Amino acid sequence: MKDKLLEIGVGLCLLVAVACDTGSAKNEDANLDSSAKKEKKEKKKDKNPASEGFAVNNNYDLLEVSKMGKKTVPESSGLEASGDGNFWTHPDAGNEAVLYKVNQSGELLETMAVQGAKNNDWEDVTRGDDGFLYIGDMGNNENTRKDLQILKVDEKAKKVVASIPFKYADQTEFPPSKANQNFDVEGFLMHNNAFYLFTKNRGKGDWVKLYKVANQPGASQTVAPLDSIQISTKITAADVSPDGRHIALLGEGWVYLFEESSPEGVFKGKKEQIPLGKVGQAEGLVFVNDSDMMISNEAGRLFMLSLRK
Repeated sequence: MKDKLLEIGVGLCLLVAVACDTGSAKNEDANLDSSAKKEKKEKKKDKNPASEGFAVNNNYDLLEVSKMGKKTVPESSGLEASGDGNFWTHPDAGNEAVLYKVNQSGELLETMAVQGAKNNDWEDVTRGDDGFLYIGDMGNNENTRKDLQILKVDEKAKKVVASIPFKYADQTEFPPSKANQNFDVEGFLMHNNAFYLFTKNRGKGDWVKLYKVANQPGASQTVAPLDSIQISTKITAADVSPDGRHIALLGEGWVYLFEESSPEGVFKGKKEQIPLGKVGQAEGLVFVNDSDMMISNEAGRLFMLSLRK
């Protein structure tokens, strides 16, 4: 009888032990699932991580200042200061060859139909020291274009006065393989009578390539990349500060700020990136002074990015 009771007792202990092990295993599985979900959530949050070699600069404040009317300014793909202290913006492919002048409050002041121009795919606009506006007709989503150009526009006469055509020396296929489709430019700037173009880094490896185009209308120029850098998001706009010391590239949720006296060595200087947060599909950027920038998105929202004093 005693032996029978002992057997029953041992059996019960074994059942309790198995139940405890099963409970522990379930808890461990639950913890693993929870950790995996947490890790997945963190990865999802970190969609646009900081790029290697860039210091994160949190000394800027972003303020939404206004919104352009969708019916008056259907799209903002580039942004530049006008001669009277306001801003020019423009749409990209599939739209008319027009420039919209707006003030900081987003009010439409003027619609300029640019005579002698066609909007193949306008992606950015800049102003030269000569007072002319230059429109980058260089959007190249499919990497098939052979008619890339920069249009020189007389702001007062409201017309194209010259075209500066160019092509990339390292593009031999139209289109190239998907991994090499890195010939789409949405950001460029002008400095010392030359243009500096930054690719959108669509190809493999997140490489932003830098090209230089001389301000020489006439025959098409063949330009080779001067340098390249890895940046984790797509580049949609570029500008240089009035003092020539800083170059800013607009990315997804970030502004990449370079401190370098010459655009040709821009990737070799001090590198920072400024978090923007949620600004939508931002595609226009212009310095308003040596540190602060105005940013626009496709929906017409205008933001001021200001360095804290």
